Formats: sequence, C-alpha cells, structure tokens
Amino acid sequence: MAVLEASLKLNKSAADIFAYITNLENQKKMSQYITGIEVDGPLKVGSRYKIITTANGHKIETMNEVVGFEQDRMFSVKTFAPPPASDMVNTTILEADGDGTKVTMKMDVNLVPAGMPSMPGMEDMMKGQMMGLLNDSLAALKKNVEA
Repeated sequence: MAVLEASLKLNKSAADIFAYITNLENQKKMSQYITGIEVDGPLKVGSRYKIITTANGHKIETMNEVVGFEQDRMFSVKTFAPPPASDMVNTTILEADGDGTKVTMKMDVNLVPAGMPSMPGMEDMMKGQMMGLLNDSLAALKKNVEA
C-alpha cells in the first residue's frame, strides 16, 4: 500500500469545509460522474453509504464506510472497490492556517492491485493518476467551498 498526499489552503473555516465534505450530496458537485448517493442516517464511524457513478454508459455502485470522523478536523472513508481495483482509504484533514484552513487529502491505496500485470513503470503511472485525482479533488473543493 502507498500513502499519497496533497494539500491546499482554502479561505474558509474548518467548520465550513467539514460541513461541506460531510454533506454527501455535495459530492455530485465535485464529480460529473457521480449520479447518485444512498446513505442511511447521519454520518458517524461505521456508517455505510453507496455512491453510484456513471461513465460511458456504465453504472458502477461502490460501497463506502466511514472509518474516521472528528468534527471539524478529520473525515476518513474506506471505499470497497469492485475488482480489478482494490479497496482504498481516503482521509481529509483540516488544520487552521492563518485566516483559512489547510486541507490535506490522503489516499491509502494499492497502486498495483492483485491480478493486475506488474509491468515496469506501472506503479509510477498509477501514482501519477492518483495524485492527479487528489489535486483535482482539492481544486474542486476550493472552487465549490469558496464560491
């Protein structure tokens, strides 16, 4: 497993950002591929929810479980990925930074899932793609939260 990390300062309070990221309906604003979210009850450690994505006419349902929840500080979710992908944990950490908040997104992921061919350069390619996802997520969060 590899832990990938990216950070960005947002000009909003940790409370505002935490409220935004824990309102799962906001994920639809962050990704054009998310077409549905099914969650039962308020979020807390152990809560499970389903995200439905649609791309190129294919619908994918992914189960998620909240594995970390510290009000206005940290939100962590384990995604149970369908094969050939592997499960991953995404964690968002919020820290006061002057008049704003430093947002750090971490992804604990297996860069070459079981069953995938291990070719030279594959891990670096996957790392680049995952870092791109982290940076895109931070940029989308900044755009939506600061709007």
